[in-house]
Amino acid sequence: MSNLFNSIFNDATATASPLQLMLALLVSLVLGLALTWTYKYRTLYTREFVISLTLLPCLMTLVIFLVNGSLGTSIAVAGTFSLIRFRSATSGSRELIAVFMAMIIGLASGTGYLLLAVLFTIFLLAVWLLLENRQSRTDNQRRRLLTINVSHQDMIDQKITKTLLNFTSECDLISLNTTGGGESIQLVYEVDLNPQVDDFQLANHLISSIENCDLSLTKKAKKKKNL
Repeated sequence: MSNLFNSIFNDATATASPLQLMLALLVSLVLGLALTWTYKYRTLYTREFVISLTLLPCLMTLVIFLVNGSLGTSIAVAGTFSLIRFRSATSGSRELIAVFMAMIIGLASGTGYLLLAVLFTIFLLAVWLLLENRQSRTDNQRRRLLTINVSHQDMIDQKITKTLLNFTSECDLISLNTTGGGESIQLVYEVDLNPQVDDFQLANHLISSIENCDLSLTKKAKKKKNL
């Protein structure tokens, strides 16, 4: 077990043969590919980001190998990287986690702890996939965002709510807007459809039971969680 924390390099100054360096780069590349595949699983992505995510562990490995044991070189590299500015910030916590994992893989590989890097990556990616699959099964896919545009009528909100309660297990009015000096009303609801009800049934019933009704029924957009 103690061999897990042993570096393939000879000492703290990163004295290594070209074969050892190539092995570290190869391991970091393979782990970067595994990380990229996991990141792409059930998510929207851009080609530029996945290419960068794949190559980042290799770059980190090479940087750590070059600066290991040299204070002057590390300061010079830090100054160089401080000049880099990203054109856009990461869009969410998933991207930040992927970037941090890529950096840790590169750090472990660059210092020669290849077995630790492999085990660390396998463990975290397995947990990532497990949570992703479990979350997809437990997500409430019956949640909808319902927008109704209707001409002004007396007690229209109560009529709509009464209709919705026949098809939904939960119905919440989240906003109400008027246009044309009160001639038309826009009502936005968050609803949970009953298991036996589909979108077409609810839409057809609302259109037939409410006069001059225009509606939009979509899955509720999930908020992007930023760090």
